[in-house]
Amino acid sequence: IRRYICGFKNQKPSQCSFTSPLSGSSNNRSVNAESMEEEAEFNWEEYMEETGANAAPHTTFKHVEISLQSSFQPGMKLEVANKSSPDTYWVATIITTCGQLLLLRFSGYGEDRKADFWCDVMTAELHPVGWCAQNDKALMPPEAIKEKYSDWTEFLVQDLTGSRTAPANLLVSLHLPFL
Repeated sequence: IRRYICGFKNQKPSQCSFTSPLSGSSNNRSVNAESMEEEAEFNWEEYMEETGANAAPHTTFKHVEISLQSSFQPGMKLEVANKSSPDTYWVATIITTCGQLLLLRFSGYGEDRKADFWCDVMTAELHPVGWCAQNDKALMPPEAIKEKYSDWTEFLVQDLTGSRTAPANLLVSLHLPFL
């Protein structure tokens, strides 16, 4: 395994030096782009077989892109803590995912992106739809959209009918202690 060090903006691949982690020595020899690609390849399966090592389970690394492993998908709905009103929650839709981050939009904003917000699935208060009712928590829209609808219960029934919700087991597993 070799690690290439190209610390200068205008440095070309042929001017890079490399450090071998096995010897710790740095070599200042010319390397062309083709040889860099060949030397940069590493096969974990072969390494583990040769050394008798075992792979750590993916659950060991909580920073791994959870959205790819956990099936969070754009369009799914969940209940989210309402930061502007303590101890209340509101329904939000997943707009997009980026690793363990979700871009959410509270129900009632329609296509208006100005209040979209990012949250980290590992630290945010995210719950499956229905969690508030089961846990006697207040489900209340953010102030900025309260005036849009006179009957929020009816709005939510329409908004949630036929929608996909984030699976409860997915959200619960995010907050289990590391074993």
